[in-house]
Amino acid sequence: MKYLLAFFVFPIMLFASTPRCEYAALNNGIKVILVKVSENPVISSTVVVKVGLKHETDKINGISHLLEHLMFNGTEKRTQRQLYDDFDAIGCYNNASTSDHYTAYYVLTSKENFEKGIEIQSDMLFHSIIPENKIEKEKGIVIEEIRKDKMSPMFYENMAFRKSLFKGTPYQMKVIGTEESVKSLKRETIWNFYKKYYSPENVVILIAGDFDKNRVLSYLNSYFGTVKPANIEKKNWKIKWGKEFEKVNEPHLPYNVLYFVIKGVKADSSEFAFQECYAELFNSTLSKALMDIDPQMSVSTEYTDDYGLIVVRVKVKDENVMKKVREKIVSVIDNPDFIKEEKIKEYKVSKKADTIFSLERPHFFGMLQAPFIAAGCTDLIYFDRVDLKSMKVFGEKVKKFEKKAVYIEGKKNDEKN
Repeated sequence: MKYLLAFFVFPIMLFASTPRCEYAALNNGIKVILVKVSENPVISSTVVVKVGLKHETDKINGISHLLEHLMFNGTEKRTQRQLYDDFDAIGCYNNASTSDHYTAYYVLTSKENFEKGIEIQSDMLFHSIIPENKIEKEKGIVIEEIRKDKMSPMFYENMAFRKSLFKGTPYQMKVIGTEESVKSLKRETIWNFYKKYYSPENVVILIAGDFDKNRVLSYLNSYFGTVKPANIEKKNWKIKWGKEFEKVNEPHLPYNVLYFVIKGVKADSSEFAFQECYAELFNSTLSKALMDIDPQMSVSTEYTDDYGLIVVRVKVKDENVMKKVREKIVSVIDNPDFIKEEKIKEYKVSKKADTIFSLERPHFFGMLQAPFIAAGCTDLIYFDRVDLKSMKVFGEKVKKFEKKAVYIEGKKNDEKN
């Protein structure tokens, strides 16, 4: 038991102080966020490209995600095989993901191989050739992902939710696209999309790990800082709700679910930290109040550079139960006595611990932070700024924020499968 206890205490002892963010910019304007962690001799580079679903139309839906796949298929000086071999030769972890408002690329290397790692990463991101002969193969992989998604009820739940909440914007679609839209994408369309959005003014790089700041910035300027900007025209969408309540029928669902959504502040707001804390405390209170109805109910936050949302999701038996749940949610919002000093202290300790543990795997830290970075947040250690007075003020503001309830009714209980 002694040894087990020592194992769990050790990481906290390593990081006695809260990590700090430092900021810089490369010669071409690429923004850099640096989080130094000296205890583990590895470094990660998370390159966040601010392009995703929000830049698509129904005709090119899925192009951001397909492009992410294609970025691993060769560059001006490396074939696909050489790209993978070069990453493998330095023991490099390499991955990527696409979301509503960004595409992120992750590299993790030992500190001695970091320069080579980001040289390959920059080559892949800014000198890809999008080979014609690889496109159909990657389309096939994506289409299989789409078909697999459709096997889950969550696919239809999410589509119903998106269409209700984000009507009239690209956000009403799915990041992965449809079979029809993906199949129809031509190489010229993909290439033009790539050259338009993979540009320095659209990029933020997060470096985390055991690095020398001046040396890392020198490497980044050598490999990323020489890329010329394309002068991207910014695109933003306004989320308009109109109705405070909407009922949606979705026969593919074997259950009913209520979404209660609060339109809050965005990630670049000075109140972002308070919103994140509010959602945690709100979740703790509601989960106890609604335990008998849905023990897996959740409160989460969602951000793009167009919006910041607090989202409550609760499975319910029927419409009558849904109404009671909705009333309970509104009651908790209107009487925010769950905002207490001891709860805020617990939240800050928990967030610090989460940050410390995620930084033990710096690429994982990058994955967690990418959505916030793409949405405009630079203060990744935001929880340090939370206090009781600020939270009380924010709790009062939430009462006045725009809200919408979406009730998604699944297949009737008396219907046969």
